[in-house]
Amino acid sequence: MYKPAHRIHTKPLISFRKQQIATARVRLLSTTTTSPKRSVTIDPITPCNTCDGQPQVPSDLDIDRVKPLNNTVPYHNQHIVISTSKSDWESRIENEDQGANLAKALKDITKRIPGGDEPTPVTMISNSSFPLSPSGPTLHHSNDQNSDIASSALRLFPQFLYFSHLLNHPLHHDYLLHTYLTQRKNTTSNTTPPSGFTQPRPITSPTILICSHASRDRRCGVLGPLLHHEFELCAKNLGMQIDLAMISHVGGHAFAGNVIVYIPPDHPIEANQGSGVDHLISPMAGMGIWYGRVEPKHVHGLLAATIGKGNIIGELWRGNMDS
Repeated sequence: MYKPAHRIHTKPLISFRKQQIATARVRLLSTTTTSPKRSVTIDPITPCNTCDGQPQVPSDLDIDRVKPLNNTVPYHNQHIVISTSKSDWESRIENEDQGANLAKALKDITKRIPGGDEPTPVTMISNSSFPLSPSGPTLHHSNDQNSDIASSALRLFPQFLYFSHLLNHPLHHDYLLHTYLTQRKNTTSNTTPPSGFTQPRPITSPTILICSHASRDRRCGVLGPLLHHEFELCAKNLGMQIDLAMISHVGGHAFAGNVIVYIPPDHPIEANQGSGVDHLISPMAGMGIWYGRVEPKHVHGLLAATIGKGNIIGELWRGNMDS
């Protein structure tokens, strides 16, 4: 029977409501990081030997298979994932669709996040292939500008919040900034939401994001769609409900395929037989786990270990964002 060689210990999970006002932090953990609070088991790679028709990684892709993956996650405290209904973008997403670019607008406002006595949140912003909104692109009439304003959906981690319609308007940007992004401890926003602002709902399904940014680097452009297809098939075969999308550049194209797995708070996993309980809370609940060098043959085992059992695939692990 396999016995895990390592255990990673992280900070305890905090409740969803506290996450909305707590300062999110990144912890790029290595196998030597210890704390007696919460443990995560390291699993080996388990390629699926029963999966038929898996695509192979093209031999001409220059994947770095030598450099250690651990601690290669760019430093950030929170992650905004914007819905665009596309799987590729300009090399720099702030240059995409000038004049109605939500990524550019949000990058500008996150520069204004105050530091105070605590570390200033560092926000990663990605475009994604998630649909623009549940009903598609939406235009809202603006009385003050006498024009129509586009809206889009976005997801915010590690707060695990989904905004179904965020208007690309300064009032909505500012409210998002001061209410959901600043996240100073023991503070809440007393600002009244601007007209048309839709309050977010909690994200309750695991979210899997795969870099597919072809215009930035061919390696992710090739592997992203292959992995997206494989995740769709394997999740269906495993009976897992996931939110799946391709995203823009996250850093480390040499480690393609790059995959981020966000495990929502209170995400259940099956308990061991004989334990007397049906389900446990995943030890990785509330975390974002980064993987690199992921190939289609790894997807089934990655889903089973990370989402099903709450374990980390050590050989593919780049680091994680913890709440």
